[in-house]
Amino acid sequence: MPKKYHISTKATPLDLEYLFKFRITRGENCINCGKCTKVCIYEAHKREIGDPRKMAAPNTAVCRNCFRCIQECPRGALEKSLNQDFLNSDGSYWKSNMLISLWKQAEDGKVPVSGAGYRGPFTGMGFDGMWTDMSEIVRPTRDGIHGREYISTAVELGRKLNHLVFDADGKLLSRIFDTVHLPLPIVFDLPAENLPGNVQAALAKAAAELDTFLILPVAGLTKDFEPYADNIIPLLTHKEIDQYSALLKNARLAALQYDGELLNNYQAVKVKMKGISSAPVIIRIPAGKDVEDTVSQLVHSGAEIIHIVADYCGLEVNGHASSHPRLIKDIIRAVHLRLVSEGIRDEVSLIFSGGIAMAEHVPKAMICGADLTAVDLPLLIALGIRLYEEPEKFLVLPEGLENIPVPILTQRIVNLMGAWHSQLLEVMGAMGIREARRLRGETGRAIFFEEVDEDTFGKLFKNREAVRL
Repeated sequence: MPKKYHISTKATPLDLEYLFKFRITRGENCINCGKCTKVCIYEAHKREIGDPRKMAAPNTAVCRNCFRCIQECPRGALEKSLNQDFLNSDGSYWKSNMLISLWKQAEDGKVPVSGAGYRGPFTGMGFDGMWTDMSEIVRPTRDGIHGREYISTAVELGRKLNHLVFDADGKLLSRIFDTVHLPLPIVFDLPAENLPGNVQAALAKAAAELDTFLILPVAGLTKDFEPYADNIIPLLTHKEIDQYSALLKNARLAALQYDGELLNNYQAVKVKMKGISSAPVIIRIPAGKDVEDTVSQLVHSGAEIIHIVADYCGLEVNGHASSHPRLIKDIIRAVHLRLVSEGIRDEVSLIFSGGIAMAEHVPKAMICGADLTAVDLPLLIALGIRLYEEPEKFLVLPEGLENIPVPILTQRIVNLMGAWHSQLLEVMGAMGIREARRLRGETGRAIFFEEVDEDTFGKLFKNREAVRL
């Protein structure tokens, strides 16, 4: 049995102001009695360092909204109100509460949801309308993160065989393809361009520490990334293969950006890549309207790994022009079931990204049919970068981020992945599943709200609509 995969988390606060839901204000009628310092276990209230006779401004960032200080203040000098910046950050998909959750997970690495129960929504777009089977949670051996039962979160990247062929003497005739082992079903996708150098270095260093990969365009691969070369997936077009052949020769994985020309000449491109390196090749394709057709053609042509990329809210790329763009949950299921129906699902590894925002999205994506996921924006949110959706995606880098040491930024990314890994263990333990590979396509172990809603009320409202017409 392989050694258990463990992520070492460590409390790593970041000296940058981030989102908080409520703002505490201290009125002029404060008598500096210090009662609030005694009742607040989170140390939101302290005395001024320079003059301990006076109370310092409340530290809202550590407040957990227990309202104890408000109740205990003898003069009613403390007041709480909703922070306007919290309200402004709230989008249709990326909610302010999600941003705060990611920030806190990066700070302490604690499991987001454990025995205390899930506090998120039970219906809504995307993964919010999907519930996982937790029937095994009552069994004492299904204890997820506590370690009494071996649970593997490892996956393999690369082309697989759906059957083996032997000759008359029992000798294996089937060719065994090269695969890459990942202890965690998550890779990093570079979330944005023009990030500070220390942020990019932290992403690469964290990928190396976690034994996963960071996908980077070849144009951005400078000498600074050489220490992490084994954990970087160079992304290029098929026209750039000859130009970067030296780099591809030593890569453990490589990624090619999809276009129509690549599909028409894939066999020639495949031969060229194999002439340079034996590394498995990822085809990166936008999650467009007919993506399952393209994926099917690529797999029949011998594609080993396909990375399907939705937009940052988990919607079909270029799908906003229509009234009903598909959600990433539905895209994953459509692609997976298409390959299953053609009997070729086990011949390819599928990576999905776009809208993977919370820890529970990883197992939910795998249940829908993904082999693993690629995360991007959560990595930046862990480092204090704010995301605004309206009127379009807009990232705001906090002042001073470029001066934060790389080890601190690295540890926060490691903490975030530690929290997500623990969440995956919790889900798998509660479902009675010991290997992450078995999560793939297990839709029978999940409930989809829209399907329950249709089964329960669909006929009723359809009949009513027919009568009305």
